[in-house]
Amino acid sequence: MAVVWRAGRDGVEYEVRRHGRTLRLYANGVQHSEFHPTRLVTGSVWDLLWLPALLTTPESLRRVLVLGLGGGSLIPPLRKLVDPDLMVAVELDPLHLEVAETQFGVRAFGVETFCADAVKWAAAYQGPKFDLVIEDLFAPANKQVTRAVAADKRWLKQLDQLVSPTGILVMNFGEWREFSRSDAAKKPRGWANGYRLATPDCHNAVIVWTRQSTSSNALRRRVQAEPALADALSLEELRYTIRKLF
Repeated sequence: MAVVWRAGRDGVEYEVRRHGRTLRLYANGVQHSEFHPTRLVTGSVWDLLWLPALLTTPESLRRVLVLGLGGGSLIPPLRKLVDPDLMVAVELDPLHLEVAETQFGVRAFGVETFCADAVKWAAAYQGPKFDLVIEDLFAPANKQVTRAVAADKRWLKQLDQLVSPTGILVMNFGEWREFSRSDAAKKPRGWANGYRLATPDCHNAVIVWTRQSTSSNALRRRVQAEPALADALSLEELRYTIRKLF
């Protein structure tokens, strides 16, 4: 793979490497994002972050918030499959944001970006709630792939306040054990269903809460019926499991 961009900040070495038409963002050797100009599916954890949007209809997801943009791997699928009226992304790391905007071209997908601490941004936010909130907060210097923000009661309450009465919350954990030991593992109030998404490509556990009653079978049917995912399904690139938590 050819290195097409390189920078360093606060002891972290960043690289964007090209493999064919695929661009991959690395921080200290750990891959943080992947982008392809025409393919929606990566075959890894980033697919799990946008898949929950298929638990409901696109018309119900008009406002989307991404906390922890990274390179923006999930932005093209969200635009293609949901096409919300508003997409807001918050990213703490200015170099991650630079890659997202200059290398991966997320601005072309109509994303409003903020270079800010997601916790502070959420605490200060006073606007309308979001129909889909995707929280993917991982530190670039962390080679153990664990969360940068503890999923404690305080943070969970803050996230809850960002989600609309019919919305969906998605949270990424480095592994199932990290989730099961957190406050997030306790059945939260105000949610109809909870799910765990996983992929054989990595150890991450992506946890989903929905305000309204939903069905994992409905998600599978949406995936099968979506024309934009047909090639990925035929090539068996979209690999995931979904398990109902409650």
